[in-house]
Amino acid sequence: MTTAVTALEAPPGLADIAAVRERYAALFERRGGVRPGWDRPGAAPPPYLCGSLNGDLPAPAAPGAAALGTGAATLVEVGGGPLRLRYATGLASTALTELGLAGYRPVRPGPRTAARLAEAATSLPDLSPWAAGVVGELVGAVVLLKPRPDLAPLSESLSSCSFDGLPFTVFLTGLGLHRLPPGFMFTQPSVYSLQESLFHQALLLWLDESRRLEDPFRDGRARERSMYVSWCGSWWSAERCLRTLFVYAHLARLRSAGLERASGEEAALLAEALRSALACARELLLGLTERRALLSASGLELLGGVARTLPAPRRD
Repeated sequence: MTTAVTALEAPPGLADIAAVRERYAALFERRGGVRPGWDRPGAAPPPYLCGSLNGDLPAPAAPGAAALGTGAATLVEVGGGPLRLRYATGLASTALTELGLAGYRPVRPGPRTAARLAEAATSLPDLSPWAAGVVGELVGAVVLLKPRPDLAPLSESLSSCSFDGLPFTVFLTGLGLHRLPPGFMFTQPSVYSLQESLFHQALLLWLDESRRLEDPFRDGRARERSMYVSWCGSWWSAERCLRTLFVYAHLARLRSAGLERASGEEAALLAEALRSALACARELLLGLTERRALLSASGLELLGGVARTLPAPRRD
């Protein structure tokens, strides 16, 4: 069972995890089920069942299919400390197609990848108790993916992803052990990169769950308002900008913690990745601050919390 490693305090503007679990428990009861124990800290609700409760997936065919749409015993727990990760050994056959991942196939981790997952879970609480708490509460299942040779992958650069339609689930490819956004790569598999990939997607999953309870935007038109993002040379929706801002601000905190423990080439890459994340976040913060009228009360609270989190730019 995924275990919380710290009392997880919600950032300003985000739903408390207890409220997220309570919502799914209430939906399950309305469907006629006996009230589950999802109101306990660390008791991540079954991902596939939650997707069906939200109306995004068919109802599980059997109780054992609640986790990932297949039979029982589809998750294997790893980690030797207070944080536990669970990787998938099975996935509903249609799930990847429904999620737009038809170019990939689910695989079991090999011995080295399984060992890195266990190390990531064991060491993350020491690196950042709060990040470990976010992963522990929001990631109920980790699914490893490999490109299918017979189909074009969704993206050659896909390293990790998550989906509103399948809550509490993170998908990882081999690049998830190398890549740090927006464009940094470790030459060798990195446990830190794996931890960041998990934390990154857990933050996005938390934003998804918060939006179900209270939208950070005033309406759909506000959410889709375009903003130009110079560091990627394209126009993004205001919603994408807010989500990326929130994630990058918290990734910067994790990178700062990682940098304190790193050395050599790893330290040099982390230092550049940290500077980049902060610069990207500050640009997004400025753009959204200039468009405050697009945000609801919770969105303004979220924006204000991020503004207080980001350190001021250094003036050398």
